Amino acid sequence: MLSERIRKRNYNLFILSNSIAAVFGGLSIPFFLIFFIEFGGKASVFGTAIAIQGIFSAITAYYVGKASDKVGRKPFLIGASIALGAVVMIYAFITAIWQLFILQALTGILGAGYSVVEQIFLADITKKVSRGKEIGKYVLVLGVLASIFTIIGGFLVGVIPFKVVFVFLGVVFILDTIPLFFLVEEK
Repeated sequence: MLSERIRKRNYNLFILSNSIAAVFGGLSIPFFLIFFIEFGGKASVFGTAIAIQGIFSAITAYYVGKASDKVGRKPFLIGASIALGAVVMIYAFITAIWQLFILQALTGILGAGYSVVEQIFLADITKKVSRGKEIGKYVLVLGVLASIFTIIGGFLVGVIPFKVVFVFLGVVFILDTIPLFFLVEEK
């Protein structure tokens, strides 16, 4: 059993890391939407790219959740976070539709790996009597940050080149992993 101090520390580190991701993830949404449409030349590329991500995400979720029960949550959180940052950077350099679709598959796999384990880890570090409140606060903070910065990102599309944005975001997503290294899991 983790002490109350460790639980709170884990919660604060987790919310810090994911708040940074929510801010910059929110900023990235308008860039990705426009990028998909402009890159492929038609809206159907956008739909296909999102569907590929969704399919791979759905398939991955069960297996990652099951594996995290054996290996622990922290390795999956750190690995998926760093890998997602690297994948975002690669978007700046793709030149063909098939490359976009492969990146979308990877994004689905890594995104599911992170989001499933994120939810499990939140359940692990919150007390049963206040779990709903603590997870609700977590979702509130991240949701508000992502929404506000999605609006801001919408104003920046067309002002900042895609390549610069994707490389910058990838670096930030890798760096926002740092607090995750300090999480403590139950043995």
